[in-house]
Parts: sequence; structure tokens; C-alpha cells
Amino acid sequence: MAQMTPAQRFLMMTQGRQTRPVANMMRQYQTPAGITPRMALQRPQPPTIAQPTARMSPMMQRVAQQAAMPRMTPPAGTTTPPPTTPPAGGQTGGFMDAFSQPLSSPMGQAISQAALAGARASDYRDTPVSLGRVLAEMGAAASGGYQAGLKEERAAEAADFARRMQLMQFAQKEREIAGTLGKETFTNEKQLRGEFDKQAKNFDEARLGFEKVQKAAMTETPTGATDLALIFGYMKVIDPTSVVREGEFATAEKAGGVSEQLRNLYNKVRTGQRLTQEVRDQFVQAARTQFQPYMDMQRNIENRYTNLSEAYKLDPTKVVLSRIPKVGTLANPYTTFTTEADAEAANLPKGTYVMIGGQLYVEE
Repeated sequence: MAQMTPAQRFLMMTQGRQTRPVANMMRQYQTPAGITPRMALQRPQPPTIAQPTARMSPMMQRVAQQAAMPRMTPPAGTTTPPPTTPPAGGQTGGFMDAFSQPLSSPMGQAISQAALAGARASDYRDTPVSLGRVLAEMGAAASGGYQAGLKEERAAEAADFARRMQLMQFAQKEREIAGTLGKETFTNEKQLRGEFDKQAKNFDEARLGFEKVQKAAMTETPTGATDLALIFGYMKVIDPTSVVREGEFATAEKAGGVSEQLRNLYNKVRTGQRLTQEVRDQFVQAARTQFQPYMDMQRNIENRYTNLSEAYKLDPTKVVLSRIPKVGTLANPYTTFTTEADAEAANLPKGTYVMIGGQLYVEE
């Protein structure tokens, strides 16, 4: 008997065995013609998971979306999207942005209340709690916290607005008071300045007359007109209240305190008589001597009104407009130089007047 190979023995063992039918649940039953009967078993479908019906706030929806995102490092070669810019008004849209808000803000209150609600819902219970139930409770707590925070924020804004309005009212009141005080100050300064001007009127007339005497005496070629101006100026120094006009006859009624001898001399010069140089020099010296008391009196007046201004809390520079001529002017020349060489060495500005040895000089 010939020896069988292992393959032949396997064929002999498997021949005569019938194949056991196996149900195929992944394929629907069909007839040999390829038709599926109505009563054939349907392909099993994966079970559906009921979704929570609780309505979540937009903020909690963003929280759920962020939580469902895969927490893994992006694979190599992927591009990380650029960070989004927060919209105008300070509202943020990201999960981490929400947590970066101050705790006292509406968003911060919503986050804190949602966290507390989630912690309470996650405590141990006899019956399991679905994720939808937890999220619903967190959403409701977040909404309440947001509304409470929004109410507090609006109350703080209202209080801040009221405070700023109060400050504005105070500032307006201060401006009104300052305006009233400014008007009163202006009126008081104007009134006091008017009184000062009246007191200084005689000095103004005396100074004008003294300058006329000085200019007439310095004329290189004296004439009848210059002599008339010299005597008229001297009359004003003697009596600043005199109403005699230059060129008119001087009468006792108009000349006031001017002596009869001086009036007669003035009237003679007006009709053509000339003065000698000696008489002119005498008039100049007399005028200078007569004018000095007016200078002293004017200084006293200015000091008095300066003190009054300060006592009434007024600005002295707006009340006392000084009449005292500056040193170096015609009415108040320099008297500190003994020789002409000393005056020239001082390099005085052009037009400066200097008195040396009783003679008046002007820097040219």
C-alpha cells in the first residue's frame, strides 16, 4: 500500500464534512435573486446618546467647546493659528481670556459662580449625574453671577458718574465765584486807581511845566517863543492849578498863586520883550528847586496807595501807575557824575540827561 502524503491525509479527513452555516449579522438577508424581503432583519444601528436639553448660555457654550477640544501638543509641521484680537469694548471670547478677567467684573463673577456650581454638582451622589446636568447647573449659575456682576458694575459706574458730576458742579461754582470776585476786584482796583490819579494830577502838571523850562533853557538860539515857554513852564511849577494857557495874557484870576511880578514879566515877553541869559539860568535853577518837593510828595502818594492795595488784597501794579520819572530822564537827570569825562566813561545810552556842576547835559 502506497504511503500518503500529509496533504492527501488532510483531504481525506475533511471530505464528507458539511460546512456549518454561520449567521452574518453585518449583512442583510437577500434572496438568490438579490431581493431583500420586508421581514428581513435590519442592519443593527449604533445606539444614539440622548443630548442634554438644558439650554446653556453663550459663555458656557464657549466653555464646553474649549473643554471638548483635544488637549495635546500640535504635531510637528502644523501651524498654530494667530491669537485673536479682543473685540471693542473689552469683551473677550477665549476660554483663557474669560479667566483673565477681574473677579469683580461680570465675567469674573460668572466664572466664579459657574466653578462653584460645578463643584457642587460634582459631589458624591447616590445616583449618577450626567454631564449635561452639570453643564446646565454651571450655566445657570454663570448667568446669575454675570447679571449680578453687571448690576454691581453699573452701580459703580453710576456712582462714579455722580462723583464726576459733583466735581464738575464744584468747578463751575468756583469759576462763578472767581468770576464774581474778579469783577469785584476789577471794580475796586479801578476805583482806587481813579483816586490815585486825582492825587497825582498836580505832579503831572508840575512835571510838564518843569520839562518845558528845561527844554527852553537848552535851546541854542533862544527866541521870544522859547522865553515865553520857559516862563509859562515855571508858572506851572509854581502853581499846577493855574488855568493860564500858553500865549494868553496872565491875569490874577487865571494865574492863581503866581506872583504879580512874574505875571507882568510873562505878559511883557508875550508882547516881544526878550529875557537875558542870566534871567533864563535863574528860572531854570528856581524851577529845579520848586520841582523837588513835588517829587517827594509823589513818592509818598505812591507808597500810600501801594499799601492800601495790598491791605485790600488788590494788585498794586494795577492801581499805582508810577509818575516818578526814571533816572536819566529830563525831569530826573543823573547827579552822580562830577565831570564830563566820568559821564562819558559810563557809556550811558543816547538821550540820557546828566547834571554836572549845575549844568544840564544830554548824551548824544
